Amino acid sequence: MALQRRLAPGQIAKALFGLDPDRDERASQLCAETLLTLVQNDYKTPSNTDDLRSPKRQRFALRSLALGVNFLAGRDTGRAGDDSTTPQLYGKRLANGDDLRSSANLKLAQAALQGLIDPDTQRGQPGAWLLRPFHESLLWYDARRSSASKPEWSVRKVYMRGSGITLARLLMDPKDADAAVKGRAAVQEMKRVLTGPSPLADISERLEAALPTGESYTRSPDTEGDEKESWEQGRSPVLQPFASSLCRHAEGVMLQGGASGPARLWQLRTILALDLAIHALRVVWATTGTPHEDRYVLLSFGGAARAQDRVRQRSEESYRRARIRLSEATVLTLAQTMQRLSVEGVTNWAAEFEPRSGLGGGEPDSIASQLRELPSKSSMDDYLRLARSAVEIANYGRSEEAFRVLLESIGLLAGWGGYRYLTASPDLLGALVGALSSKMPMSSSDFFSAVRQEWGFVINQQSAAETSLAGQVDGADLERNARRAEQLMSGAGLALGLSDRTTVVGERAARRQP
Repeated sequence: MALQRRLAPGQIAKALFGLDPDRDERASQLCAETLLTLVQNDYKTPSNTDDLRSPKRQRFALRSLALGVNFLAGRDTGRAGDDSTTPQLYGKRLANGDDLRSSANLKLAQAALQGLIDPDTQRGQPGAWLLRPFHESLLWYDARRSSASKPEWSVRKVYMRGSGITLARLLMDPKDADAAVKGRAAVQEMKRVLTGPSPLADISERLEAALPTGESYTRSPDTEGDEKESWEQGRSPVLQPFASSLCRHAEGVMLQGGASGPARLWQLRTILALDLAIHALRVVWATTGTPHEDRYVLLSFGGAARAQDRVRQRSEESYRRARIRLSEATVLTLAQTMQRLSVEGVTNWAAEFEPRSGLGGGEPDSIASQLRELPSKSSMDDYLRLARSAVEIANYGRSEEAFRVLLESIGLLAGWGGYRYLTASPDLLGALVGALSSKMPMSSSDFFSAVRQEWGFVINQQSAAETSLAGQVDGADLERNARRAEQLMSGAGLALGLSDRTTVVGERAARRQP
């Protein structure tokens, strides 16, 4: 039982959110892991967890061409393409864009693939760089060298941490019957788009087919225990409201009209991250008992200088409060878990913490020692005091950082330092329109009301009426904010201004049939 380390940050995050969001996992990695889980399992729910196939897909030949890096370095056994070419030499030629035997114009193919690189992933080692979601043959998992002194690459966790596996389960196998219908429709449309004919897909398959079969770098690794655990997390009761909204929004994005397949997949990337972030926010609102009038996210669309922009200032405050609620919910969940374990009679408190956390030492002032000495009938205040001390010492704030990173990666967070505020980029607005495609077209006022209901976003005066903003921001300021949002959508082709007072949103988002 102690091996579960029930007071470790990851376990507390799972108890609170139903999964363990990581600060390294941005929207692009989350989407790639979700799609890879669907692809590797043939877009179907495995009959049992043991049949789950790992999303760790390598595609080392394709990567070498697309990224200009030899991912087959150090692979001297076997032959690739002909009797004189080792996989290592094959990877080197691909990285250089050199034509191989019976091939031509690989340099041109390389240029086309490099145009698909997702710039949001271009940090750290190239093994973690991804292509934009376009076709299933162009999807791969993170890769990293085993050490700086060795040339071999292997697929392993870098920025993908398992949340995408859980999201794939929520799309394929939600508990709610209506969500299941929408989830299946969304997944089937993903399959249709991801498996459509494409010259780049043909190139990918031919490049990979040249590698020798049976080698470790031509097949995905066996499914690991933590991947199975991430899949099982998809049945958590905490996640079922999230599953319903995720399936509804994914179905809206994938079945909309007026957008190409790649455009819809890019919107899906945004929606996956957005819905996960809003799920976390709604959980902490409920956990901390946040008053209903304070359960909102204010979006500011700028214009004036910060000192004169009351909407932006209140948006900064709404973001700051969201992060405070995340911290408070973590402390409360940790304290409640401590109290529950005490009631269960735990005595080896050190074994419940991560070994490197600094909380389980034998010193009299360590958190583990203080828990051991705590009277059995201690109040919740005592556990809260210890939980706050533990959060200050150890890495319990990574869920809060994951929330920030997700918002940044979808264009929902702007500003700098202590002046960060919430807004919406054209890409994000496009995803919101797509997710609501079943209700499109609609007036801009109806759209602002819909995004308030679905994601808690406040943009105009009407959507702020039932919040604490009503007495904090002038209605005229909110209406100017809404007007700037309309102009941004019109400029992005998401809305059409019919007059000075009427704007129609989503005219091009006519629904596709499942």
